[in-house]
Amino acid sequence: MRSLTTAELTTVSGGGLFGNFGSALGQAIGQTVDLGYTAINGHAPAISTINAAAALGNGIGLITDSVFNPTNIPSAVSQMGAGIAGIIVAAKANKATA
Repeated sequence: MRSLTTAELTTVSGGGLFGNFGSALGQAIGQTVDLGYTAINGHAPAISTINAAAALGNGIGLITDSVFNPTNIPSAVSQMGAGIAGIIVAAKANKATA
């Protein structure tokens, strides 16, 4: 599974400035988590947290964007849910391979 670009996330979610910022911040956090996992365990995680963290960050940013565009709220909730679910899936998979 590849990481979505900021443009793709914006197109899919109807994102705005804060959604884009949240997505980028989430990707950076996901990369840091993956690097930490690799440093501690000596191998890359079975499932990366980058996409899940980006989705969560995008959703959080879309909540802020909804001040200007209330139609972002359903997408924001969906993105946050997908991000949280993805982080849980990655945590379970990576615990099994640690």
